[in-house]
Amino acid sequence: MNKKAMEKYLPILETERLIIRPIQLDDAAYFFAMDSQPEVHTFLNNEPVQSIEEIKKVITHIQQQYERYGIGRLGVVEKSSSDWIGWTGFKYMNELENGRIGFLDLGYRFRKESWRKGYATEAAAACMHYYREHLTHFDVHGVTHIQNKGSRNVLEKIGFQVTEQFHLDPWDIPCYWYDLFPDTLKN
Repeated sequence: MNKKAMEKYLPILETERLIIRPIQLDDAAYFFAMDSQPEVHTFLNNEPVQSIEEIKKVITHIQQQYERYGIGRLGVVEKSSSDWIGWTGFKYMNELENGRIGFLDLGYRFRKESWRKGYATEAAAACMHYYREHLTHFDVHGVTHIQNKGSRNVLEKIGFQVTEQFHLDPWDIPCYWYDLFPDTLKN
């Protein structure tokens, strides 16, 4: 999918400090810089990405989500520096996860240098605003490692609540399953 087509069908979201936009193959080096950081994978089975070719495959998969479902993970750029600092957004889950299929997973991943600055919450809140306006025909859930306090805080700040605990296959990672409750939606 070319850049012009992506921009026509996918959102470009803006917050006070961030631009959230479709991920392009041109982002591969930035994506690799983030996903090769061991700290970023502390709660992701400790398997940092080893090559830029792996990242290009990930980006291709994300772009397939754009084409098939009109949604997908989005790159996050810090306005003040124009640096690509991570991704956020929705992934359509077309494979069984925790006994469910056919839902949106809200996710985010950021370079360690951008942690503890509120970027994940700011970006996730922008995505949820977009969800409430355009995507409520999908169920949305969140999943996080039970020990990932930072990720849990993001989901809870934007209106998600833990409803169960499960183990993420095939790695047997202990996770919390989050549901969105309309009466707890926060802006």
